[in-house]
Amino acid sequence: MQFRVLGPPEIYDEVRQRSVQLTSPKQRVLLGVLLVRMGSPVPTEALINELWGRNAPDKAINALQAHVSRLRQQLIEVEPSRANTPRLVARGSGYLLQARPDELDSVQFRLQVARAQRQLESDPQAATLLLRKALKLWRGPALDGGSHGPLCSGVAARLEEERLLALEDLCDASLRLGQHRQVVGQLEELVAAHPLRERFRDQLVLSLQRCGRQGEARAVRDTSRRRRAGEPGPGSAPVRSAHVRQIHDGQRWHTQGVAQHTVAEEFGDTSGAGDLELLRLRRRVDQLTSEQNTLRSEVERLVALVEEGASGQRRDSA
Repeated sequence: MQFRVLGPPEIYDEVRQRSVQLTSPKQRVLLGVLLVRMGSPVPTEALINELWGRNAPDKAINALQAHVSRLRQQLIEVEPSRANTPRLVARGSGYLLQARPDELDSVQFRLQVARAQRQLESDPQAATLLLRKALKLWRGPALDGGSHGPLCSGVAARLEEERLLALEDLCDASLRLGQHRQVVGQLEELVAAHPLRERFRDQLVLSLQRCGRQGEARAVRDTSRRRRAGEPGPGSAPVRSAHVRQIHDGQRWHTQGVAQHTVAEEFGDTSGAGDLELLRLRRRVDQLTSEQNTLRSEVERLVALVEEGASGQRRDSA
């Protein structure tokens, strides 16, 4: 069995090679929130908040129990051997979904991306294959874009950020392999969809320049400069930028004998040593951001456990 959150929450039956049809949108929300806290009990109050928010019905606990019962039955139908040891169980004041990390597609995605990042500079071809495999796991917005409550919405936002970072790494790897013509169209779409992500914009400048489209590269570069300077421009807004990746890739391009000048030289930037240091810092920031997202998820899980324990103690003392 596989559990999927990189898209609408889903159960996948590996034996029959099919997705399990859940009975309602509430079932998908319930599955999603149990998966984002996989291995930890989710308090009843948190589940009700995720499913209904401020519009919870008068008998929300009974309605939740009905959804839990149906989801448990669907899990048993996929794995009849676990009828006496169901994955979805009541635990304390909430419910717990038992699954191994390798059964969750988001874990597989993160493992493959981590492997690719380790090989990005030494073996960009291998990194490209791993990143493409990881990105194929996505079926749409994570957790269907999030649910009514903060748990799924927060995790969905973090997963989307990780997807964009993986796309940035994939474009980096492709440019290292000289595949600028293959990625220039995709980069144009990514810049249009995510205009505040300067890394995509830097990569687009480089790919356009390598394709001989100097005027278009200059226009994109000028837009980036206006953004960094906080100057008004068509659809622009002041944002923090690190305009360095094209310099790094341009220098690699030059040392491989494919181009006659580095991108830094062609764009009038000769502060190579400082820019390479900025590049290393930007890469480190990306890594720390990913690690911070993981730590935040763990902190949220531990806080929920502490809150549940405190709630149980209050009930016992009463």
